[in-house]
Amino acid sequence: MQKKISSIQSNLSGFNAIAALAAKKTEPFTDDNLELNFQDCTHFDANMAAPLYAALTNYHVNSVLAINIRQEIRTILKKNGFLGELGVVHRVEADQTILPFWRFNRNDGVAFAGYLQHFMKGRGIPNMSASLTKRFLQSLFEIFQNAAMHSDSKSGIFVCGQFSPTMHRLDFTIADAGIGIRENVRRHLNIPINSCAAIAWAVQAGHTTRTTKQPGGLGLKLLKDFIHINQGKIQIVSRYGFHEIAHTEAPFHKLDYDFPGTCVNIEINTNDTRNYVLKSEIKSSDIF
Repeated sequence: MQKKISSIQSNLSGFNAIAALAAKKTEPFTDDNLELNFQDCTHFDANMAAPLYAALTNYHVNSVLAINIRQEIRTILKKNGFLGELGVVHRVEADQTILPFWRFNRNDGVAFAGYLQHFMKGRGIPNMSASLTKRFLQSLFEIFQNAAMHSDSKSGIFVCGQFSPTMHRLDFTIADAGIGIRENVRRHLNIPINSCAAIAWAVQAGHTTRTTKQPGGLGLKLLKDFIHINQGKIQIVSRYGFHEIAHTEAPFHKLDYDFPGTCVNIEINTNDTRNYVLKSEIKSSDIF
């Protein structure tokens, strides 16, 4: 079986294209291999390797082959290790623009925390106080933890990122191939709800499907507050729902295809020269 890969960017069109790739149920299998034909792909945002891998888990095949890849895209996907994960090439030495593709088990929280500590440094994140840096990384960890606790993803959690100095952006993406936000909210509220409405419910402050006393949603609030000032964006994709939180408006869109799981992409404006601190760190004597 062969599937064509179009140009993929971190936007509604890109996520819709990846969801379309996962929609394979109407097509009969002709063999045990899946070929990804990159002939028509002229651009591929490296961080989108995470949701792409989630889509590929929808195919139960012996091997996945990537063919007809342009050299510049091949170089990117070699450096971040995505092609190595497919068995095409070995992982090669990356540079400071790469946050490598990594596949974590749902109980690999310690390993994911180590990934953040190692790969987030030197990738253009605006200056933050030590306390805020800790809280910021904890917020990213909470996204991983939510996927680990709620996704029921049998194939794990997939992470990838890309720092683009010329475009002044850092994209960091976490994806799973689980049941999606919609199913979790339906179970929690015991009402029928569509994908966009489920995401809208989940991003509200204080809303969580956790059954423990540990509060949820605090990490997303900090990220939303930061993104609002930084003029970056947060993209949340789950099943048929797409939601983009930016410094202006936060629209919801229905995808044409069912994305198999949930994906969260954080895009940071690295051209931001502000110094960030927590509100609790500001003293009244500092205001004049």
